Amino acid sequence: MKAPPVLPGSTEPAPSPSTAMREPTALKMGANRWNVVLVSAVACAVLLALALLWRFEPQGQIFFPRCTFHQVTGLLCPGCGGLRATHALLHGDIRSAWRLNPLFVALLPVGAYCFGAWAIQRMTGRRLPQPLEFRHLWVVVLVLILGFCIVRNG
Repeated sequence: MKAPPVLPGSTEPAPSPSTAMREPTALKMGANRWNVVLVSAVACAVLLALALLWRFEPQGQIFFPRCTFHQVTGLLCPGCGGLRATHALLHGDIRSAWRLNPLFVALLPVGAYCFGAWAIQRMTGRRLPQPLEFRHLWVVVLVLILGFCIVRNG
């Protein structure tokens, strides 16, 4: 058996081709850098939106979107009250947030987990379990949202 070659000026053998292939390439490092930029940009946008929502109450402000579904039909969509509920949560008023949109408040931890899992996967490549990946769970969530809409407007 032949000994691996020694690099000039080094006493350690050169890495074998199999270990050299496992080292990150410039393309992978660049892609990872862009993932960090993407996650950071999304996080900054969310924090800016939350800061605006903390400072200004959504009702009566021109720069917060109005619900088109509510304007056209007069019915409350499943998301109606979500901005006001977020404003209430940012000010520590959980009871008001729950009255404004209980479905939004209940699903907020799921959304936070999904965002965190996405960010971890983009930045490290480590994949966490995604609760909304299963086809049957999407059906349950859609039925839950539809039922909430019917009960809310009933």
